[in-house]
Amino acid sequence: MNRIILYMLGYLFIHHIAFTQTPNNDPHWKLDWEDQFNNLNTNRWIIMHNGKHGDEPQLYRENQVWVSNGNLVIEVNNTKVNCPDPAPWPPSGSCGKCVSGKEYNYRSGWVETTSAYNTQFGYIEARIKLPWRRENGKSWGFFPAFWTWQGEGAQYNEAEIDIFEMFGGEYKQPNTLNTCVHRCYPSSDPTCINGDMSRSHTLSNFDYTNWHTYAIEWNANRIIWYVDGKAIRALVNHNIVDPVRIILNLAIQEEKKYLPPTSPAFQEYMYVDYVKVHQLKCDKNTVVNEISNFNTFNYAVKKSITMSNATTIPSGSNISLRATNFIELKPGFEVTTGRELYLDVTPCTDPDCCLDYLTDQTITSNTTVTGCDMLLVQDVEISNSAHVVITAGEEVSIKPGFHAAAGTNVKIGIAP
Repeated sequence: MNRIILYMLGYLFIHHIAFTQTPNNDPHWKLDWEDQFNNLNTNRWIIMHNGKHGDEPQLYRENQVWVSNGNLVIEVNNTKVNCPDPAPWPPSGSCGKCVSGKEYNYRSGWVETTSAYNTQFGYIEARIKLPWRRENGKSWGFFPAFWTWQGEGAQYNEAEIDIFEMFGGEYKQPNTLNTCVHRCYPSSDPTCINGDMSRSHTLSNFDYTNWHTYAIEWNANRIIWYVDGKAIRALVNHNIVDPVRIILNLAIQEEKKYLPPTSPAFQEYMYVDYVKVHQLKCDKNTVVNEISNFNTFNYAVKKSITMSNATTIPSGSNISLRATNFIELKPGFEVTTGRELYLDVTPCTDPDCCLDYLTDQTITSNTTVTGCDMLLVQDVEISNSAHVVITAGEEVSIKPGFHAAAGTNVKIGIAP
């Protein structure tokens, strides 16, 4: 019974996002990499040059990005600039070619991580200060974004996570941000389910022209968005599992009514103090039965944790515990006044975790499918009385489109 109750607790903690922990207060996290922008490291960052993104009116140029006083600086201005003729390919496929010979009324900057810094799951955070301007009753359409998109060699989809987007032209005050997930491109793809999931957040005591931290906690099952360490949104079953690049850019909204003036001259800036990526520490083979000393406890994601009245939460403490399989609270266990306890049943994926895919297949004969650490199964039809065994080393994730017809036999498990 206690295990059932705890599974429910884990589910509730996922959805009631006030119960969340960040690397600042949860020792399960370890720093994977960071950039404090003491210099512009081109081994880590690609600087977009002569790139065009969708129908946005600006041209991305490398001289719109630099480092100053420990900050990454991205400038947008209304100095006209021509696309070269013929138009060159930009340095990354995340932007398209500009239009050969076309004059653009605005120029701005874009950086993204190189393939060596692809990130798969973890806690991605940046401290950022953004522009916003409103004159004569009109807000200018500055459109800064901090987001992720498929890394080089991604196999599963072209999914995007918008940690934030600011649609400046639509705001009368700089106190609103947008979070979004795009799960597949193109959006007209008939197999795409819930492709775009956008949410607008108007926050109290928030002005994005001041410094704030923005982050996501991302694992195979859920995404939690944070502003200044406080959770503002959670999303489960997001279907975004491939390694991603991290992108910072300062665009202009394409709608004519939001365009800034082309004269007189203006310059506005996006400042980034740091970017940090944390990963969970994994100890997935360890079974914990009672915790005698929380000061010496090895805080890493365990296989399972069981506690009873033999475990005492220290007075004045804020304890986090995480496990992959279950956390069991036996009779007599209690959290008394003046103590806080955060429990999370969560996947834990090592940075070098192996990921396999079983997608877009029809299986009509007896088959054994063995993935490596993780196996994602989607759009698979099993028929013709087939007996199918599907296993992986740590996790098998069944996604939409899986169907086993009557008369078939399917076994799904974790390989020993």
